[in-house]
Amino acid sequence: MERLPFYVGIITLISISLGAIFPFVLNLTPLKNYAASHLPHTHASLTGFLPATLKHPVNILILGIDNSGHPHQGKFTPTEALAGNSDTLLLVRLVPNKHQINVLSIPRDTLVRLPDIGIDKINDANVRGGSKLAAETVSQLLNGVTIDRYVRVDTEGFIHLVDALGGVEVNIPKKMDYIDHTQHLDIHFSPGRQKLNGQHLQEYVRFRQDALGDIGRVQRQQEVLREILRTALQPATIAKVPQIMQVVKENVETDLSVQEILAIAQTVATNNRHQMHLIMLPGRFSSNKEYKRSYWISDSSATAGILSRYFDVQTANALDTQVNSVQPQTLRIAVENATGQPEVAKTVVSVLKKHGFTNVYVTHHEIDTGVDSAGRTQIIAQHGNPEAANAVSSTLGTGQVMVASVGDILSDVTVVIGADLVEKLKLQYDVVPN
Repeated sequence: MERLPFYVGIITLISISLGAIFPFVLNLTPLKNYAASHLPHTHASLTGFLPATLKHPVNILILGIDNSGHPHQGKFTPTEALAGNSDTLLLVRLVPNKHQINVLSIPRDTLVRLPDIGIDKINDANVRGGSKLAAETVSQLLNGVTIDRYVRVDTEGFIHLVDALGGVEVNIPKKMDYIDHTQHLDIHFSPGRQKLNGQHLQEYVRFRQDALGDIGRVQRQQEVLREILRTALQPATIAKVPQIMQVVKENVETDLSVQEILAIAQTVATNNRHQMHLIMLPGRFSSNKEYKRSYWISDSSATAGILSRYFDVQTANALDTQVNSVQPQTLRIAVENATGQPEVAKTVVSVLKKHGFTNVYVTHHEIDTGVDSAGRTQIIAQHGNPEAANAVSSTLGTGQVMVASVGDILSDVTVVIGADLVEKLKLQYDVVPN
């Protein structure tokens, strides 16, 4: 089964945050709610009185349901559309007093134990027991984290949402060709920045013909999420609100109330882009000797630290290594060259090693890690550890720190070299890369 891009639920939440929205939101009662599940919420209500605002941090599980392989493509019922594998699992925590959005991507192949079934991939939970079982499984996987609400949307819903936004620009880092007739995929992309419609964007994120397979797709999703957020929060999107709302009404199932949606929209709309933290569940690929099927096996110690920092889940073995151990000699630092100057990456490696970072290497990572239009260097905290990224940024004297799992998968920190770092090398270190 292929993976639906995980950010579809975020599109829903962000799109409805734009101005002149209230009369449209009122028409959403109720949202698509086919035998809707109701999770055992900690809080009966998430909001205060009008104007609707979030009273406290909220955890929302977003499930992207893949129905692209349905034998009666385009003719299934709404219930069938949401009954497939939840190939996208995203836990989103909104922290209103900090204007913070924390996002944990859970790979579809993550190994879990389902009740009365045994070992399985987490994307099967929705098939076996709908949103309730999916939420229970995610909570068990993540040390009992509370899940307050859920959102489910299918493949067609994602396509319609992106089209309602008018498409989304992404930078495709390499030539992509992939055909899978069972999943109705016929992918052909040339490298470069380009605007993609809903159909093409979901094809881009579902591309799987690279070394990292499903993990590479998770990284593409996080890269694309930033672009969707940028697009959704543009002033020009205001005029598209009626169309977006109609798509939401027809394609999204959730147990969020209208008032809660308004409160979430307000929180998201006022969010500082640099307060979004995108993390992937840490782990490793299983070996052929362990299991016949391929699984992503979570790293419980590393996960405990992430849950403590970003989801307020405290456990007895929560070793918050992000805070307590920023030791240059132990950090794995990958250096990616985005300047087109062949020797600059080697120069950066040499500079970092001179300052005590002994485990530094050049990477040719294929995911677009996001050097912005101003050419600023990105320092990526690959495993949710901004202290480590800040230490690297401080040493280099430049670089925008971001928490995202889009860098080299083996690294703790990935440095994506931009024009600002090249200038810094010339001035500070008297080095002029070729």
